[in-house]
Order: sequence, then C-alpha cells, then structure tokens
Amino acid sequence: MDDGPADVESTIAAFPIGRRALETSLPDLSDEDLISRSRAGDAEAFGEFVQRHMPAVHRWMARAVGEEDADDMTQDVFLRAYRGLPRFRAQAPPRAWLAAIADNAIKNKYRSRSRFRRIFASDPSSETLEDRATIRSDPEEDAGVNESRESVHDALKKLPIDFRLPVVLRDLEDWSYEEIATSLDLPLGTVKSRIARGRGQLRTILAPLTQARRNS
Repeated sequence: MDDGPADVESTIAAFPIGRRALETSLPDLSDEDLISRSRAGDAEAFGEFVQRHMPAVHRWMARAVGEEDADDMTQDVFLRAYRGLPRFRAQAPPRAWLAAIADNAIKNKYRSRSRFRRIFASDPSSETLEDRATIRSDPEEDAGVNESRESVHDALKKLPIDFRLPVVLRDLEDWSYEEIATSLDLPLGTVKSRIARGRGQLRTILAPLTQARRNS
C-alpha cells in the first residue's frame, strides 16, 4: 500500500484530539473488523478506528513526550498505522499494534535529537524486581499525595526511552504485563524489569520534590 488517499490522511490530521467526533456509521464494529475493512481499502473504517483510539494514543504521548509534542506524535502514529496496514499481524489486538507503533515513534523522536540525554538513577545491575504488591502504585502516589501531575509527567520524560511507554501503559493506563509484552514484542521478564527500573528512576527523580514537601 502506498501513502494512501489524501482524505484518510486529512481525517487523521483534522480529528480533534482528546474527544470523540460525531458518531459514524461504523461504531458497532470491532477493532479487528475495522482493520480488516481498512486493509481492503475502506477509508471510512480507518477513520472510525482513528476516532476510537486517538484520545488514548494522545494520552500516552502526552505522558511520554509532553503536551507540546503530543499532537504531532499522535498524528504520526496513525499515519504510520495507515501506511503499515499491509503488515498488520492479526495475532495481536489492534490496540497492541498501536502501542508498538507509539513505542517506536517515541524512540525515533529521541534518537534524532542530540539534546536527549539518558538519565539513570543507579547501576541497573543492582536493581531487582520487587513484589508486585509492594510496587503496584501510581507514580503520582510515589511523589506524595500533594505532588502535581505536571511534575510526574516531567519526570516521565526524563526516563530512558526503553522504560517510558511500558511505565505509562502499566501504571497510568493499567495494562497488564502480558498485554505490554505482546504489544511491544518483548519477553515478559524484560517488560517487568523495565517497569521496575523505570519506577525506581521515577522515585529518584522525584525524591527532591518529595523531601521538600515533607519538610515544608
């Protein structure tokens, strides 16, 4: 498939991010049916798929790269998805496919910017997985009940790119480890390790703010 008809790309670019547009004639179809129709050339079906998932993808991007870049990154994800329809693997749900595209888009963004600097809290080899019951908490809670969302989102943007989307999907979007592993095509153990290390680095990044609030 080439870049596709202009009306599909215009739909992606024009859709109001963060809210649903007016209902279309396809709202009752499953994601799988919409993708199947889209692969057969049905532009309306892909437009419905965009409308259904753009708010969630935008939310991922806002948390991973910041609000200032989230609109462009979200549109880029759906353009990549449209152009990649022939390569869609039906073994995974379409939502997982979008997450994989989003993860690659985030990595490509920072690999192309020399100003990006990886931040590591400590020697990764010294970190171990904690029991899920101990670490299963929203990163915003780790910063204290009075910590602002803005501070947490800024901290997320400082995580190494390999950790960022897994932490967002697990702790802010409530995806299971298994869903994330399937989406990003990673071993389950790798996903758990990246999330644990990402959480540890978030705590380190946010520690000065947390301590300041405790002392105030």
